[in-house]
Amino acid sequence: MNTVHNIHVVSFQVPWPADYGGAIDVYYKLKALHEAGYSVTLHTYIYGERTPQPILEGLCDNVYYYERETGWKKQFSILPYIVSTRCNPQLLENLCKDDSPILFEGLHTCFFLNHPMLANRKKIVRMHNIEHFYYRSLAVQAGWNWRSLYYWVESVRLRRYESVLQYADLICGITKADQQYLIKHFPEKKVIHLPCFFDTTPLASLSSSQTYTTEPFVLYHGNLSVEENQRVVRYILEHIAPLCPGILFVIAGRNPNFKDVPRNVKIIANPSDEYLDQLIETARIHLMLTFQSTGIKLKLLNVLTKGRGHIIANRPMLYGHSLGRFCTQADETSEIAESLKTLMGQPIDTSTLENRNKVLLKMKKAGISRLSLFE
Repeated sequence: MNTVHNIHVVSFQVPWPADYGGAIDVYYKLKALHEAGYSVTLHTYIYGERTPQPILEGLCDNVYYYERETGWKKQFSILPYIVSTRCNPQLLENLCKDDSPILFEGLHTCFFLNHPMLANRKKIVRMHNIEHFYYRSLAVQAGWNWRSLYYWVESVRLRRYESVLQYADLICGITKADQQYLIKHFPEKKVIHLPCFFDTTPLASLSSSQTYTTEPFVLYHGNLSVEENQRVVRYILEHIAPLCPGILFVIAGRNPNFKDVPRNVKIIANPSDEYLDQLIETARIHLMLTFQSTGIKLKLLNVLTKGRGHIIANRPMLYGHSLGRFCTQADETSEIAESLKTLMGQPIDTSTLENRNKVLLKMKKAGISRLSLFE
């Protein structure tokens, strides 16, 4: 009879729907743990549009929801805001109901990592970013305003708070670049590269005997209410699309608000999951640009698993991982425009898609094999 291993997972936010990077990694990690026979107790925070989700009860034996204590008063803490707003004492009480290992998802959830009541527990921290780098990048992008000030202050607080990782028994970096950073700063700790978890279901539909047709448009998608993505869209509207007047650009995502849209650009607001998947599958070219070289971009993995077209990506999008082998790298504006014009007339070959399939499935297996370190 197989031994059932118990584990607590503390998530920074309700991981369903799995519609952005962090949620994708947490949700499909829960799914992998469930399929590997773990008994999972999930602790997660509800706020904003994130509410209790019955689907999580199918993956976890127990699910606890906590309110995130937001508000301006929390800004006066020496702790990072993303940490001080997730310090519910009920979480500590529930973690102490047994002696199972605890997986803390992100620095956000580490308020109780160094608590004396958890001193004898196995504690694992999954780093989704080097957070102070991420917030510093957000500050630069935000310009000079109150939001930028918050990002700068949060970056400083996160840099100081990062030392709490010394209380972890195992630290998991999401990219090899993050792993190297963590090894350098915590040489006495065990640090591993734990690849991100994602949906590999679409890969099963790939057949070497099937011909894949795509439609002649370029797709950029994302949460368009996020500053990083807004900056990318403005760059496309102002610099890329005008250089490619004969090419249709489709920009799809949540809550877009853009003015002066060129004629060859179509904005699709709040597409359903089914419609967005259809756009991803049929786009001739995916334009994967970012100005932040932090973490790993789950939208790139999403395109690699569901898309059947070319991918043009810039250097920050490809930082810290090996998925660039399936992309055309272009960084300068003129270079991006020329790549778009060239690839628009070239259908992708099936052998390239098959190679993607093999590498992505290998990534999934590598992640699953490392789950045994949680026991």
